[in-house]
Amino acid sequence: MFDQLKAFHATVRQGSITRAARHLGVSQPTIAAQIRQIEQLYGVELFYRSGRRLAVTETGIALLPLVEQMIDFEAQADIMLRNVGGLFEGQLRIGATGPYYIMDAIGRFSKAHPAIALTCRIGNSEDILNALHEFRIDLAVSSHRSDADGLERRVISTDPLVLVVHHSHPLARFEAIDAARLADVRLLIRETGSVTRSCTEEILAKAGVAPASLAEIGSREAIREAILHGVGGSIFPLGEAERHPDLRVIALRDVDTTIDEYIYFLKARRQSPAIDAFLACIAPGGDRGEQSKRMREASVGC
Repeated sequence: MFDQLKAFHATVRQGSITRAARHLGVSQPTIAAQIRQIEQLYGVELFYRSGRRLAVTETGIALLPLVEQMIDFEAQADIMLRNVGGLFEGQLRIGATGPYYIMDAIGRFSKAHPAIALTCRIGNSEDILNALHEFRIDLAVSSHRSDADGLERRVISTDPLVLVVHHSHPLARFEAIDAARLADVRLLIRETGSVTRSCTEEILAKAGVAPASLAEIGSREAIREAILHGVGGSIFPLGEAERHPDLRVIALRDVDTTIDEYIYFLKARRQSPAIDAFLACIAPGGDRGEQSKRMREASVGC
């Protein structure tokens, strides 16, 4: 019906069917037929006809501003969709289990597309993957591997696990240690369900050792503060082992356990311009990849 209304509008504004047809790029019979379709469908008269002359009826006059509003809304919708598709406006919502692996990409994306409103929420893997399925976020970043239907997954980083201790700890002087030396550490671990905790428990089980003691602390940031205060040490993926003058990062010799970090999005939304643009901002390894390589070499060679 919109095409028919546009034919009516063009005829009124152009003053004749001939000029309306030229304006819209269609034939004169098409314009005439479209106007007739409206009149026959609703049982109204939009024009008085006398030979080739047309005069707008009172019904046509009343209809005209409504059609102009529709045309204006169509133009606004067209501009909005073009802007979103061209990344001149819109939003991108990211969920992550931590900021460590994604902030570089967020920085690149923000510089390349400053008009896109970007939000990043931090939560556990279950929460952010649920939010992704429920369309509350557009991308999810987690070390938890999910094979759920409808999800597409990409590896954005693969890191070895390392021990992080305070510089005053007896092990701080070593570049790499055997996993058996973890028996000398008061280990700070994440909550049950944490991927890092599961890997830590796997390393301890394979080495056949028990740490001096365990303390459960609920977040990576809190564990870091605990290490800085001399409470103990913790096993981190290398990419999450923040650099600090009071912290020492120690490779674990002959430990082949690594952690993959994934970015997830819904397969049905793969064509989203904002999602596609963000994926293009993820660096393939970069400096952390070289650092991970050096740590793996240290764990084998020392």
